[in-house]
Amino acid sequence: MSESNAAHLDPAQAAELARVIDLHARWENLRANPARLTAAYSVLDLQELQRAFEAYRARQAAYTARYHAAEIPELTRNSPERVGTWCRVVRAVFRRAEREAGSAYPAHAVEESLRLADQIAARRKKDPVERVAPGNSIGGAIRILDMVIRWCDGLADPVAPPGDVADPSADGGVGSLGPPPCA
Repeated sequence: MSESNAAHLDPAQAAELARVIDLHARWENLRANPARLTAAYSVLDLQELQRAFEAYRARQAAYTARYHAAEIPELTRNSPERVGTWCRVVRAVFRRAEREAGSAYPAHAVEESLRLADQIAARRKKDPVERVAPGNSIGGAIRILDMVIRWCDGLADPVAPPGDVADPSADGGVGSLGPPPCA
């Protein structure tokens, strides 16, 4: 999904897509918990991961059924350009969802954007994105995404290396938010 397509979503569809994005981010954040990198998962941890994935999968299936295979923004984590592009699309979805009554603060999506920026900062030995209190509104989430986008833009390579696709629309731009392939 492109930023332009996201900016033209119906507010009700955008609100539903924002919920899908946030549930996916919750699952990803649980999977990426730094405490789990050095310790084995307990049965309770695995059950929580399974519940998070099932909640995401069910919401995504309902969204896809209702909006007939509608596009969902794909998150590729390997560069500031890609994280920035994902944040732009998500920000456009949140801007449209902001108009829908009852849209909840997408805490997990905000946490994921910051977590991914932190990973890039550590890998490139750069300062992380500044942390600010976001408030509990979609407007607060949009402000955090703006900060992550500016931070990513500051690190973006002026020329992408050969084989790197900085623009997800170049490879279709449509992806699955399902589990990543095993490495």
